[in-house]
Order: sequence, then structure tokens, then C-alpha cells
Amino acid sequence: MTSDDTAIARLTWAWRLAKGWLPQALGALATVFSIIWGAFSEDVWTTGLWALFVAVGLALAAFLTQVLLQKPSYMALAQELRSLEQSTEADAQQLKDESAKKSAVLEQSMLVLLRYIADHCGANANSDRVSVYYFHDDRFVMLARFALHPDFRGAGRAEYPASQGAIGDAWSRGSIAMELPTSRKQWERALVAKHGYTSEQAAALAMHCVGIAALRIEVDRRAVGVIVFESTEPDRVSQATLETAKESKLFAALSELVSVSALLTPRGETLAKPADKPPTVTPSWKPTTSGSGTSPRSGTDERRNV
Repeated sequence: MTSDDTAIARLTWAWRLAKGWLPQALGALATVFSIIWGAFSEDVWTTGLWALFVAVGLALAAFLTQVLLQKPSYMALAQELRSLEQSTEADAQQLKDESAKKSAVLEQSMLVLLRYIADHCGANANSDRVSVYYFHDDRFVMLARFALHPDFRGAGRAEYPASQGAIGDAWSRGSIAMELPTSRKQWERALVAKHGYTSEQAAALAMHCVGIAALRIEVDRRAVGVIVFESTEPDRVSQATLETAKESKLFAALSELVSVSALLTPRGETLAKPADKPPTVTPSWKPTTSGSGTSPRSGTDERRNV
């Protein structure tokens, strides 16, 4: 270290010492001289007046050094806070975007596996579709769906009761294959009478499936979901379809993916969100702030997929 560096280091040390202790030292000296001034008793306004002036001067000096040396720049602090908030928001958005990309990749991976499973099982015609569901809290959530026909790809309802339809039957029994009536009216009646649907739910289904085969997904002797094969043509899916799928390594890969990654998919992430608060019921005697009354919902509901 050169002599110049030593001098700079000493000046820096002296500046930090003065900045840290000078206001306190001046304040302490002001207190001492105020005590000295008070010790003059009856001569405080004559002989001891000098001590008062010194005490006041030291107090002012302590105040000024406190303001000039130690007072933070509120403008700088505000700017730093804004920069920190912007940086935090940018990081949060980046994490959100990365999470969305990973979720989309998982969903796409399941979709690819479903497509290969459909090809392997011969359920890849324009009349067919294959869906995979994850079981969570007594309900099923569809994670991915493959269908050549664009009208059969829709997600339909967000959730499915564990006791409804072929999904619920396969969940309780392990697997199920069934044939349903080709007549739309008879088909809807069968869904209501035997499979836990209401008349409104049955009428809202877009895909008139006459053949359904569903298989429970199990990993390490633990049931995690259901894979469902559907077709609008008879004799397209059956118990043989399920046996072919069950023996496939593609189905084993899909099962593992559902088991470990279901909650990370776009639809699976909705299961981790807090439930919506129940609507607030306004007493009949309490006037509402809105001037207009409620009106029935207009228009017709679009038909949903299964």
C-alpha cells in the first residue's frame, strides 16, 4: 500500500467516524455546557451567559450535522423502493411465465402419449377420442384429451363427480366397457337412469358415445385416475381395448406422469387454488345499491363435451 493509499484510507476512516459519532458528540458537549451554565446559579444571565451561548451553538451544530451527514435521502429511498418493487414484479411474472410453459409442456406430453395409446389400441378413428382424468377430493379433473374430430376435443365440464358415468364406474370397479343406445333420446334416458346424470346434463353432452371403455390408473398399488376410450360408432371400443392399453408401456408411462405431475398441469393447478367464497346473501329487508333488478339469463347454453 502506497502512502497515498494510506492517506486515503485514514481520511475515509476519519470521515466515517465523524459521520457516525460527530452529531452525538456535539449533542453530549451541548448537554455538558448547559449543565455548566446552570451551575452559575444567580449569575446565569451575566457571568455564565457564555456557557449558554456555547451550549446553544453546540446543539445547533449537532442538529445540522445530523441533518447533513446522517439524514437519508427520501427521494433516493423512494426510487430504490420503486426499483425493488418493479424488480420483484418482473421476477414474479417471469416465474409465472416459466411455470405456465412447464405446465403446457406436461399437458402436451400427456396429449402425445394419449395419441400413441389411441393408435396402439386402434381407437384413433374420426369417431373416437381418448381422455385421461386425475382423481382429487372425490372428483375427477380432465388433464388431457386426444380426438381427431375437432368437436370432440373440448374440455366440457371442469370437474366430474366420482359417482357419475363410466369414469365413476371404472374408479370403483377397476375397469368397465359398455354399449349405449344409438337413439339420442334413449341414450339420454340411459345416462339418467343408470349412470348418475341429470336430464339437463345428459342433454348438454355434445358427443353421443355409443361405446365407452374406461380403465382405472394405478401406480404402486395406488389409484390416481382413469383413462376413458369413447366412440360414436358401435364396436369401436371394448374390454379388449382396455387390455391392450393396460399391457402397453405407453400406458405405464402415462400412469407415472399422471401420478407425479397431475397437479402441475394447467387444469391440475386449479385444484390448488382456494375455493371461491360463497355468495353473500342480502336480507330481503335490506335495500340493494343497484337500481335494476335481476333478469333471467338470456340465450341458450352451448352443448358441452363429456
